[in-house]
Amino acid sequence: MTDLVQSENRRRHFLRLGVSVASGMVLPVGFNACSREEDDKITNKSLQTFVQPTMLEAKNGLLDVTLTASYLDTKLSGASPNQQFPVSLRAYGYDNQTPSYSGPTLVVRGGDQLRIKLVNNLPVNPPFVAFRDPTNYMKPNTMNLHTHGLHVFPGIYADKKDAKYGDYVVDPNYGGVIPQGDKRQYVYHLPKNHSAGPFYYHPQYHGSSAIQVASLMAGAILVRGAIDELPEMAQATELVFLFQAPYFANSKVPNNYGVKDGLLEKFAQIANHPTGHGLSHSNGYINAQPVLINGVRQPTIVMQSGEVQRWRFINTQVFNYLNLNLDDHVFHQYTTDGWGSSAYQEFPDTRQKDGRGVLLAAGNRSSVIVKAGRPGTYLLRSLPVKITQGNNPIILPGDVLATVIVVDAKKAGALTTAAPTATTIPAAPLPMTDYLKPITDEEFANAGGKKRSIIFNMISNEIKQNADSSFSAWNKAFTGLTEISSDTLESFKKNTAKVKDDLSKLIGMPIAGSVYIAPNPVPKYEYELQASNTIIQNIILGDVEEWTIFNCNNLSHVFHIHVNPMFITRINGTSIKPYWCDTVALPAGGTALEPKSITFRMRFDDFTGPYVMHCQMLQHSDLGMIQRVTVVPS
Repeated sequence: MTDLVQSENRRRHFLRLGVSVASGMVLPVGFNACSREEDDKITNKSLQTFVQPTMLEAKNGLLDVTLTASYLDTKLSGASPNQQFPVSLRAYGYDNQTPSYSGPTLVVRGGDQLRIKLVNNLPVNPPFVAFRDPTNYMKPNTMNLHTHGLHVFPGIYADKKDAKYGDYVVDPNYGGVIPQGDKRQYVYHLPKNHSAGPFYYHPQYHGSSAIQVASLMAGAILVRGAIDELPEMAQATELVFLFQAPYFANSKVPNNYGVKDGLLEKFAQIANHPTGHGLSHSNGYINAQPVLINGVRQPTIVMQSGEVQRWRFINTQVFNYLNLNLDDHVFHQYTTDGWGSSAYQEFPDTRQKDGRGVLLAAGNRSSVIVKAGRPGTYLLRSLPVKITQGNNPIILPGDVLATVIVVDAKKAGALTTAAPTATTIPAAPLPMTDYLKPITDEEFANAGGKKRSIIFNMISNEIKQNADSSFSAWNKAFTGLTEISSDTLESFKKNTAKVKDDLSKLIGMPIAGSVYIAPNPVPKYEYELQASNTIIQNIILGDVEEWTIFNCNNLSHVFHIHVNPMFITRINGTSIKPYWCDTVALPAGGTALEPKSITFRMRFDDFTGPYVMHCQMLQHSDLGMIQRVTVVPS
């Protein structure tokens, strides 16, 4: 173990919940959470291995922090907590601290100012060459910063002597925070009526966001509000769950594209196998990346029977969904993303029912209240998730994410002098910000009733006419067509591609069909990047509009728009009970002739400037599933 990792763990602490914790250093790698579902004998040596990220809280209306991007050399668990891999991945440190498994949690309130200085200490980008490696990016170490979901100014402050940035992510190809010491000062002024809930920050430099977030570059933002001042909320222990799925080269991965073990350096590592590797792909499930929580694989959480806690779920994965379920317990959800509700949505144990838990697409968040039941051992799971429709649907496998040990409250009280635990779930209706007033038909009509349609569709590039192109493999996989897998045919296709590839190298020009794509239900791309400002939606400040997002693919893409939350009103043209969010999974199973859709209304209030909307499956965003939004003064 390196000195860096030991230093990191010395400053981390473990929550003591109802039982004393065994003495000694506990590292956030290699801990094997109990997978048995029968009751365990709990002693005063029971360990809580859940690691809470460092919390930095605003004081007197200001939180000022420096985030430094550099490599973290450590070990991470694979699918089994006992299976550890040495890695060197991009990560955030803060102020004078070394990089860690997640960025610090930034705690602010409506009306506060959040200042983040971003320092890029990553090494220089690979040199640009005329015939560059098509499996790699040109600028994997150039970055910027996005505060995912926050309703804040997205531009550059023009009235400052030294440049200061809001939630600005539309850097041109020559911009961004470049490696080896470049800096940028971000300043976010939160409106006083900002919604209270969980948000998060991550890089959003077009073309490199996926490879950076698929390392360890993310951290939570908690916005406090009236709901946090409820006595029952304030007394309850609060846990932040950053669900991570770091990708890196190792001997278990079929193709690492020449990347050394423990590194994530080429886009092909996450684009050619976007769901990842490591979890079972048998029984119709596709292989998937194992999930960590704050750097720990399958941590243990200790609660007292009858205790109430509030959990903040943040899915920082770059592609995969989560379907969260706690054995024999109920999740009482009170925020969708960071946007609150006056009433709870109940999610009981659904293993024996419809299998639908708290569904989090990439970028989604949720706040839930959990009340511990009888003493025993329970599992926090992600249940299987179908992410495509068609004859051969892609299903992400289930996974055990954490173990929850519930101890008898009376016995636990005899073992500890800890403060009393919360035992009451706050009563509804819950307080909400006035920013979340429903957008009525009358308000929409009075604002002009403008409607827009946005199409999400994986389309081909200049070699689209060739049936053997890489996009053809993608299209076949997600339209449910039967793949031809004859050994004879595949051998012919492979040999033909090799001949074309050799000829392509001789003449110095690409030839259609020069890449052999084996039958596989996940996409393989031609790496041509579309600029983030190819299409611009121009909007007048103060407008209220209705947008319909059409999905023309069998895959359930994930739509995210910066700055403003969405008031979802219809799915596939059918009215639903409206709700607020900023990231939404599009219905799967669409085609160009019969697309699926989500319809929402949106207020373009408070801020002018340029920002983006894109697929939160960041591989797709980097490849061009992104558009610019520009709000101009009225």
